[in-house]
Amino acid sequence: MIEILDPGYYITIQDLGRFGYSNYGVPQSGCMDIVSAKNANLLLSNSINEPLFEICMMGGKFLFKKEAKISLSGALFEVLLNNKEVSNDLLIEVDKGDVLSFGRAIKGNRIYLAVKGGIVCKSAMGSSSMYRGISEDFIVRKKDVFKFSQNPSNNLSHEKVDSNIFDEILYVYKGPEFELLTSNDRSLLFDKYFSVSSNNRMGYFLKEKLNSNSNSIITSPTIPGIVQLTPAGDLIILMKDGQVTGGYPRILQLDEKSISCLSQKNTGNKFTFRLIS
Repeated sequence: MIEILDPGYYITIQDLGRFGYSNYGVPQSGCMDIVSAKNANLLLSNSINEPLFEICMMGGKFLFKKEAKISLSGALFEVLLNNKEVSNDLLIEVDKGDVLSFGRAIKGNRIYLAVKGGIVCKSAMGSSSMYRGISEDFIVRKKDVFKFSQNPSNNLSHEKVDSNIFDEILYVYKGPEFELLTSNDRSLLFDKYFSVSSNNRMGYFLKEKLNSNSNSIITSPTIPGIVQLTPAGDLIILMKDGQVTGGYPRILQLDEKSISCLSQKNTGNKFTFRLIS
């Protein structure tokens, strides 16, 4: 069992997400950085869909009430196991009574803590991902206790996914309303750097703007990674807890790796878009 001694800034349990419920207004949810979450589980030979902890920005302290094998992947954090530094992308053995503590993020935004066998928690609509109104709670809290499986699955793979989650290039496809853009706005999209203004699990808001416009569409489906353009020229990139419909033109769509890269960016971090032909 694992007891939460300190719930940090924002810690949730996530898996790959829930699918097939957008017609009921239910977001996909799931790990913001799928690449790192898969890596954490693969290092333990878990199924890639095993629930794990997503730790955002800073903080978090976990007491292990029995021995376990764990792994960390994603952002670079200050992490101590019984006051000794531990690193990402390794299989780590912990003993009963050990305490794993997270400080601040040194590089990136989100780190994943996986446990051999996966965390045991209730599934709702085919997923253990936390989301307000769907799961029993939407964040982990102090004194919460979680079990981990005694009969872990084994996919016979220890291979780490080779991907740079700190890449400054986000690869995109043309969105359904890409053709509504003026030639000037198309040039701006791919000839300049954008920076993060604010962000959360619902979406990323960008500081730089395109030109004001009068474009509007009938409310249409949206998925994680969609880039929306508001009439004021603001750019919004929907993420894993984002709404499932929207009325702003959908001008671009990030690929899966680029969603992971974006999720590791903080306020002020810069990136550029590159079109996938």
